[in-house]
Amino acid sequence: MSKGPGLFSDIGKKAKDLLTKDYNSDQKFTVSTYSDAGVALTSTAVKKGGLSTGDIVTQYKYKNTVVDVKVDTESNIATTFTINEIVPSTKTIASFKVPDYNSGKLEVQYFHDHATFTTAVALNQSPAIDFSATIGTPTIAFGAEGGYDTTSGNFTKYTAGISVNKPDQSASIIL
Repeated sequence: MSKGPGLFSDIGKKAKDLLTKDYNSDQKFTVSTYSDAGVALTSTAVKKGGLSTGDIVTQYKYKNTVVDVKVDTESNIATTFTINEIVPSTKTIASFKVPDYNSGKLEVQYFHDHATFTTAVALNQSPAIDFSATIGTPTIAFGAEGGYDTTSGNFTKYTAGISVNKPDQSASIIL
């Protein structure tokens, strides 16, 4: 992929991660293993108060394709297919969850040296469409995102942001 401005969802991510990532007051136990064939297996158990939950995640990588499958203790199965470079400078992501059949989503990301574009469509009878664009460089980026509900014909969200990144500092504003 390119060394462009990054996705709109990356604007402000460093600050959010600084405050929330890897902060967990619950008891958590994780075991991971990897094979030379491109398969990764991770099992996690979490105890929140008196409730224990767990999941098993498998990931298979082959050439430009990644398949993730996650099974949790609530009998949910989440699957994600990621394919890089179907068309040059693109990433395609398809995901769905079982038994929630309305959770399917198809996302296409395009990366250029000075811009990125993303479109995501829900795979159901009345799909919501999300789109975003970012222009700039890895140091400074301007972006916007929007959401459209095809059932009502209304825009459901619209956001704009700016991000300035240096090796030792990061600043962003999202409106």
